[in-house]
Amino acid sequence: MSFIFAVVVAAVFVYAGVAKFATFNNWTFQARALGAPDPAVVLVPLAEITLGVMLVGGWWLMQTIVAGLLLLVSFTVLLLVRLRDPDRLPCSCFGATSQRPMSWLDVLRNVILIALLIAAGLTQ
Repeated sequence: MSFIFAVVVAAVFVYAGVAKFATFNNWTFQARALGAPDPAVVLVPLAEITLGVMLVGGWWLMQTIVAGLLLLVSFTVLLLVRLRDPDRLPCSCFGATSQRPMSWLDVLRNVILIALLIAAGLTQ
């Protein structure tokens, strides 16, 4: 079961990272509007793709799970802070392909992904 949980999260990470690079100009604009520092604009999609590949490959699995958890918790905290804003910007979770305003569904998605990573670590 550990591998299945890891593959599901890996697919989401890789899709998100590739989508950010595919729409890089729009992604950078949206990320900066959310308050992301310039280095994060490039490092976030690279980290997502790298973590996705490492999860599928099973390389340094526990360390990769912990890194994935840290990334997802960081994203979730950002969402929770931004959900308090009166004007909700697009989530940008999947690059510029995410045009709808962020919502509690984004938080729920992240909580599910966090649970899957925890389950992957516990069942390995």
